[in-house]
Amino acid sequence: MKNLLNKGIAAIKSTSEQLIGELNKGVVLATEKLNGLPIFMSLERLGNKTPTSFDEKHYFVIPFELSEYKFALHTMRCLPKGVPEVNNLPKRRVFHFAHEHAEAGLRQYMLHSTDEIMREQAKEKTNTLQELANNIDELDRKLTYGMLLVGGLAAIVNPIVGAGIAAKAVLPSITGLLNKYGLRASADKLSRYQLKKEINAAQNTIIDEFEAANTVQVINPILQELDLTLRTTEAEHDPLSSFNLADGHLPEFKDDKWRELTEVAICHVYKEVYDDPSLHRQANLEAKDLRWLKLMFAANKVS
Repeated sequence: MKNLLNKGIAAIKSTSEQLIGELNKGVVLATEKLNGLPIFMSLERLGNKTPTSFDEKHYFVIPFELSEYKFALHTMRCLPKGVPEVNNLPKRRVFHFAHEHAEAGLRQYMLHSTDEIMREQAKEKTNTLQELANNIDELDRKLTYGMLLVGGLAAIVNPIVGAGIAAKAVLPSITGLLNKYGLRASADKLSRYQLKKEINAAQNTIIDEFEAANTVQVINPILQELDLTLRTTEAEHDPLSSFNLADGHLPEFKDDKWRELTEVAICHVYKEVYDDPSLHRQANLEAKDLRWLKLMFAANKVS
């Protein structure tokens, strides 16, 4: 795992400024390819806060022929609109698979991406779904420097990401910034050390809450449909003219929020491939698949 995380740190340095800019605009998407696996990370905000809202972390294992492992991993933190990254909402983690064998593929990747010592340790203990989520979350934090946990605050104290941010421009008004994330400051001006201590404490609180949260797995109907349409010809199956597995439901969710999140994840993974016709054949994208994806891009305003 150490080697994997070090690769992630090196890879993300070049795109750190863009990530900060997207975060400030309220749009966060980080992408990397580590050990042959495309990895996407994003922060999404949907709906409004209600008494039953969750602060959720979703793990989408998306069928993707261009990956050495035949899938891409998209992790996504989802918050209701208006709720800061540091909050008191109940936490929940959800794995989304296309079929019953997809979990094994994800575990294989995580196992092969660790060094020999970590691999031996993994053999000696039960590798629960919670532990799998914890390992993926650790990778996410390394790739985004915790920005998906405490937003732009993480960039301020990070020696690499925050290098171009003048502390003196932020610290005089730090109370308002901390309040935005639900933190408390005893004075207007904080030292960089004090600020880092506050932010690290907030990060650790969120990490602990997610690790203690309920972790569930679902067979996602939209991912089922994607897997089916990639494996069939137009004569065998067309999601727009024949049955569509994506019409199914997930009893684990009280609303259809999972649909929008799944479609957003698929759009993130397939947008670059969709826009490059030279990759269509290699990605197993036929005309029927492109038509289906086009509708998905339009519904989620991805152009």
